[in-house]
Amino acid sequence: MKILVTGGIGLIGSACCELFLREGHEVISLDNNTRQTLFGSDASNRVNVEESHLRHERLELIDADIRDRDALAPIIKKVDAVVHLAAQPSHPKSLEIPMEDFQINAFGTLQLLELVRIHNHDIPFAFMSTNKVYGDYPNFFNYKIVGRRYENVAVDSFNEELPVDRCGHTPFGVSKLAADIYAQEYAINYGMTTATFRGGCLTGKNSRAVELHGFLPYLVKCALTGKKYFIYGGGYRVRDQIHSSDVASCLYAFIRKPKKTSTGHYGKPYNLGGGRQNSVSIFEAIDAIENKTGLKLKYEEAQERESDHLWWISDMSKFKADYPSWKLTKDLDFIFNEIINYTIQKESLSLTLMEENYFQCRR
Repeated sequence: MKILVTGGIGLIGSACCELFLREGHEVISLDNNTRQTLFGSDASNRVNVEESHLRHERLELIDADIRDRDALAPIIKKVDAVVHLAAQPSHPKSLEIPMEDFQINAFGTLQLLELVRIHNHDIPFAFMSTNKVYGDYPNFFNYKIVGRRYENVAVDSFNEELPVDRCGHTPFGVSKLAADIYAQEYAINYGMTTATFRGGCLTGKNSRAVELHGFLPYLVKCALTGKKYFIYGGGYRVRDQIHSSDVASCLYAFIRKPKKTSTGHYGKPYNLGGGRQNSVSIFEAIDAIENKTGLKLKYEEAQERESDHLWWISDMSKFKADYPSWKLTKDLDFIFNEIINYTIQKESLSLTLMEENYFQCRR
């Protein structure tokens, strides 16, 4: 199988490329490193290429924009599946650049879908959506403080029945929702083989995190380098963390064996996240980093961000029912240790203050 991965040198893209290559497939990675343009040099995904895990005889790296129809069309004609990950990924950033956000997320996805419809109709098309399609509807629930986190009084996690309208989204949530529904419509109206994956906090060492995108790796970086971290809207808010390799295996499960809805078409939306077992609040994350490194984070509380979730834990029951052999393989401890270890190496940090606590934790 030859697989196109858009955003192929990013966090999830690089994990997908690694997995698909390991499984013996050919891969075309399309990525023009827009992340650096949007967020600065610290966010550059080129590092993922330079560190050599994206170098392989069966991997073709193409520097192109998903909005470039002429570049995309010949690629679409020769692949057996599309995994569409390229995006403007930040909801705070989208408030600054709503037009570009729409062009990348909504128009870029629509163009890809249309090219697949015209040139290669029957191939599977996996779209990486976001839990921000639900806007701030999760905040309409009641929460209580339990220890160092919020807990939802009504539900244990959120499934795909959560409403997507009558709430605030930011332009990012709107553009991704438009793309999400387009992917569903191309299955319903054109008979294409699509699925959308509404990711929560997708994480791992290759995230190239910055303040506007990449919660946990950026928090670790601030703690280890002594940079002040700003907690927007309070530290009790909860996110479930899923490692990039586990995301990649979800997407791979779909493109290998797509599942239809009960009405006989493709286009299923799936919530995708680490679940309760991988959920952590900001305060709990700060505590975990201190326990592992011996370093105290410098932080300051700041104003709430627009349409930010107070609490999000993904219910993956729908995906697991379709793909019962899929398992979450990376727990929170692995995720913390991987990111801490990588950040130490990447930042060339001295281990003097932290090596005893950290390496005791890893043993």
